[in-house]
Amino acid sequence: MAEHSVIVKKSIKEISDKVDKPYDNFILENVNDHCLRIAVMHEAYRWHYHQHTDELFIVMEGELIIEIKDSESIVLKPGDFAKIPSKTIHKTIAVGRTVNLTFEKNAEDTIFVD
Repeated sequence: MAEHSVIVKKSIKEISDKVDKPYDNFILENVNDHCLRIAVMHEAYRWHYHQHTDELFIVMEGELIIEIKDSESIVLKPGDFAKIPSKTIHKTIAVGRTVNLTFEKNAEDTIFVD
């Protein structure tokens, strides 16, 4: 018989409502070699890319603009999602208070481009 760990229900809304910084991004849960992150933001996050992982953005609240170097921007509203392939240089901009989830590999470096 397999051993089971404790299963805990969590609320994205309750967690995001406690964030009072202009920008906060942290892991909500690990899933095998990937993680589910939450970002609560009121500002832009600088140009960057991830060498070895795609990044899936899911907007829960507000509006998120993803600028993509040498391509058109993407605008995501609640319920929208978009995958940014690895090595794609991008920047995220919150329109007001924005809450988004990202699904990506664990321990992936963010490489900044100035």
